Parts: sequence; C-alpha cells; structure tokens
Amino acid sequence: MLQRLLVRNFTLIDDMAIEFSPGLNVLTGETGAGKSLLVDALQVVLGRRASADLVRTGCEKAVLEAVFDFDNDPTLRSRLVGDGYELDDGLLVLTREIWRSGRNVCRVNGMTITVSAMRDVGECLVDFHGQGEQQSLLRENRHRDFLDRFGGGEVLTQRGLVEAVYQEWAAACVRLEELQMGSRERARKLDILQYQIEEIDCAGLTVGEDRKLEEERQLLTNAGQISRLTAEAYEALYGGEGPMPAGVDRLGVAATALTQLGHIYRDAEEISEHLNSVLAEVDDIARRIINLRDRAEFNPVVLETVEERLAILRRLKQKYGDTIEAVLSFRDTADAERAELEEGNVETGGLTQLVAQLAERWREEAAVLSRMRTEVAQRFCAGVVRELAFLEIGNVEFQAQMTPHEGMSPGGAETVIFLFSANAGEEARSLSKIASGGELSRVMLALKTLLSEVDDVPTLVFDEVDVGVGGRALQAVGEKLADIGSQRQVLCVTHAAHVACYAQKHLLIRKETSSGLTRTVIDILEGEDLLDELARMVGGREVTENTRRLARELRGRGNGIQGI
Repeated sequence: MLQRLLVRNFTLIDDMAIEFSPGLNVLTGETGAGKSLLVDALQVVLGRRASADLVRTGCEKAVLEAVFDFDNDPTLRSRLVGDGYELDDGLLVLTREIWRSGRNVCRVNGMTITVSAMRDVGECLVDFHGQGEQQSLLRENRHRDFLDRFGGGEVLTQRGLVEAVYQEWAAACVRLEELQMGSRERARKLDILQYQIEEIDCAGLTVGEDRKLEEERQLLTNAGQISRLTAEAYEALYGGEGPMPAGVDRLGVAATALTQLGHIYRDAEEISEHLNSVLAEVDDIARRIINLRDRAEFNPVVLETVEERLAILRRLKQKYGDTIEAVLSFRDTADAERAELEEGNVETGGLTQLVAQLAERWREEAAVLSRMRTEVAQRFCAGVVRELAFLEIGNVEFQAQMTPHEGMSPGGAETVIFLFSANAGEEARSLSKIASGGELSRVMLALKTLLSEVDDVPTLVFDEVDVGVGGRALQAVGEKLADIGSQRQVLCVTHAAHVACYAQKHLLIRKETSSGLTRTVIDILEGEDLLDELARMVGGREVTENTRRLARELRGRGNGIQGI
C-alpha cells in the first residue's frame, strides 16, 4: 500500500509530506483548493508524462517521492524482484525529479530507471480512476478489455496466445505477399537486377582506382607546365652554362673548400660532411625531378583512356553510390535480392501452407477464448447488476453483447459492447446513448469493484467518482468505497460528506497565501475539526448546529460501517 507521499516545489505545493492509512483515505476541500494536485503528483511520480511547467514558480526543480509498503503482498514482491529491483525492509521508494530545464530523473530504491520503466512499476502499485477513465466506458473498443480483465489470468493468457498466433500469421502473410508478385513483375525486377549486376561487373571496379586516375589526369592535362618547371629546376641544379655556375657545381666548390679547411679547423670538417650529405640529397632530388618530367609527358591517347575510364566511374557512382565501395556494396545487395527472387517459387509453396496452418490454429485458439468470454460474461454481468443494485440502480439490465466479426484480429473473433438499461421494460442499449453522468459513475464503480476482486493492484485512487450522484445513491457509493477499502487501500477525492464520513483517514486540502505566494497545504482532520469539515460539506459556508448534528450522524454511520 501507499505509505507516504512527499511533494516539493510541485505547482502550488512547496513542501508537503502525507502519511496514508490502510482502508479508505479521503481528500476534501473547497473547489480549486488543489485536491486533484495530489492525485496529479502521485500519477507523475508513478510515470505519467510531466513538463517543466509543473515546477513551482521560482524553483529549479520539483521532487516527488512515493513510499510503498508491500510486506503483506508476497506476489508483488516476487514480481518486482523478478524485474530486477532491489527491495529493502519491505519498502519500495519511487523518486522523480523534474527540472525546469526539462530533465527528468527517476529512481526506484536509489536505482536510476527510465520514465517508461517507472510507469511499468506504477501500474503494479496503483490503479487510477478519474473522469478520463469514466469516459473510457463510452469507448466501445475498451469493453472487451474490461471483460478480459475480469476473466483474470486464464483469459488474459489465452488472449495473449491468440494475439501471438495472429502476429505470426500476419508476418507470414506479408512475406507471402512479397513473394507472390505477379510473374511479369518478378521477371521485370529480375531483369533490372541482372542488368545492374552485369553493368557493375563489366566495369571491373577496383577500390581506390578513381583517386589514382584523377592524379594521372592531373599530370597529363598539365604536362606542358610540369615539363617547363621541372626543366627550370633541373637547369638550376645542373645547367652550368653562361656566367652563372650550376647550383651543384657551386655546392661542390664549397664542399672542397670546407674539406681543406677541416685539416686546419676541426669544426669545418663537420660542416663539410653535412654539405656532402646535402649534395647526395640534391642528386636524389634531381632524379625525382626527371621522373616527374617523364611521367608528365603529354600523351593524348593515354589522356583519352583516362577520361573514358573516369566517365564510366562517374556514371556508376551517379546510379549506385557516391564511392566505388558503395557501388560494390549495391552490387552485393542486388545479387542477394536476385537470388531471393529466384528462390521465391520454392519458398512460396511452403509459406502458403504455413499461412493456412496458422489461420486454422488462430481459429482454434480464438474459439477457446470465445467460450471463455461467454462464461466470464455471465458472471461479469450478474456481478455488475448486483453491484448496481447496491448503488441504488434497481431493475437494471446489463449485457455484454458479443458479435463475431469478419476476418482475423489480434484480440479474438468477436467484439464486446456493454448494453445498459436502468429502467424495467426499456431495451438495453449502448452506454454512450442512454447512461446519465451519475449512472455512468456508478457503472464504473461497479466495474472497479468487480475488477478489484481479480486485480492484484494494492491501491485504488478515485478522483470525484461521486460526480452526478445524490441522495441514497451517494450513501451507497460511500459504503461501497468503504467496502473496497476493507480489502484494498483506497484514496478518494470527494465533495460529498456522505462519502467522506466513511474514511479511516480524512485529509483537508486548502490554500493559503504568504509573502504574495499561494501554496497548497494539508491538514489531517480528527475530532471536532473533522465534524466541522463534514458540516461545511453538508451546509456550505456556514456551520450551524443542524449541520453539525447531521455531520455527527454521518460520522456515526461511517464508524458503524467500519466496525468502530
């Protein structure tokens, strides 16, 4: 059960810690006081989507923490341990930080997890019921889910099997459709693939050849300039004609002089050796200049050959990839696709048989699920009628209409629609067409009562489940919530004293303003304070002796139900 909720810097809440009790916990307060803020905070800490707008004005982050005690719930403990969570002292601590920057941090017992993982954990701990879920009763595509949940593990397991077989069948159908292309389309695609493969193979591509060809083209197209510049460089080194001696000759003279000087001055010998080394390097440079000149000799035939080869490579790159590597990769992919198409006829026969086998298996498993649903629907509808009678809707008719649909679907062979009539003699029709707001609230409460008998979620949250309900029906709603609270922990936001009087713990939510800032605060009500709040809920602004007397009667009624 939920033991404690800590909320810090969350919208209008600056710092709040709330201890909850087993049984029925109610939250009351004036309209706009922030009762639903606590429900929102609990939903957010359990993984609901949250934005930076939820951070209190002037703060950098909001911090939410929910502490759950599951010492008396070995099933939940086993599930959480199986999911890899470390559990200490029978407590589960869920923490979420929401930063104004947009960052979210979620932790379970100190271990950081994703928001989606937090949501999965939350679904095991708390079941929320508010106006949004009440509207889900009007969405007929949800009715089958309600029925299957009531059926419990056996029905849900069978539904999972039906869905798995359907998914396998659907995948086989897609594959078969791919292979069953018309013979003309298959032949056309094979021709295209064959042409593409042959075009690439005929080119005889070599990785890196385009770069080498570009270099060779550069040399050939600039042969004249290369010849002139290399001649100038060589002439400067070895020319030697005219009044200016060649560079090498002048270096040789210097080397000879330094060698002679080395006999007199030892440092000159080292310089001479260095200069002789330079002369050897100059000789090597000269040879490389000659090689460069010879390579760049203009040859129009060779240039034309290079240009033609580069044109082939450019055309292939434009069609199949930006690089030679990409073109060759395209070729391998095309070859694999060609082989697959050529083998398609062999695979098609096997797949056709598999699709038929899976369809037959789906029909068998779906038939089992349909029989289960038929049996479950009888118990379910009888239970809803019984609960609605307790909630002051007598002479009610409630049906789960199952209609077979054409074709296969992952959810089984039929749709399920709840039909309802609140008056004897009236034809049962869709809930969306005839149920009033108060009736819809009580139908949902009836469903929640039944589902709580089969679900293992330890905490139920009801946000204004009594909207549109009055009189004896309102008292019945309070008694029903107290009854559920005897088996599970219940949190209920309510405006009705006839509901609040049954609470094991009564929390009053109110607003106060300090230093120009509004904040939401919470009071735990007992004794006279509790009676004052019940009297306010009955009579409005003014608390009179009459409203206090009625509040005392209501509280006495609630204590009687609780066995106090």
